[in-house]
Amino acid sequence: MSKTSMSVMEMGRSLGLCKTESYWLVHKEQFETRLVAGKMRVMIESFEKWYANQLHYKKVNGEMPGTELLKRTMTVPTMASLLGIREATAYELIHRLHFRSVKTEYSSQRLLIDKATFYEWLENQTHYKIVEGKENFYDREELSEAQ
Repeated sequence: MSKTSMSVMEMGRSLGLCKTESYWLVHKEQFETRLVAGKMRVMIESFEKWYANQLHYKKVNGEMPGTELLKRTMTVPTMASLLGIREATAYELIHRLHFRSVKTEYSSQRLLIDKATFYEWLENQTHYKIVEGKENFYDREELSEAQ
């Protein structure tokens, strides 16, 4: 039988957080918790889903954060690289064409572009094309760049 929950302290240790930061994160209600015998437990499945969809917190040992988030989004520098344009031009396109986007939380405040919206726009216009050789581009550096 596999473990389905962990203590708040275990969750905090996995992220390198102190007790106060751990409880602060729990009280933001980003993932599911339950009270068991009067003690708060973090549901592992919910925690892992949250972890895969955020970029700020990094596990001390383990996978990089944001794996799910970066499957459906891209950074502005990546968009610029794909199209062979400057980042400033990419930002202009984003704001003018209203691409669906998300801002990452906390200090990094990175703008991430919805890939589906980007590729739909790309197919429905003729001026911009993906730079030759980058058709199947997936920059793993995107993850560290977005943090």
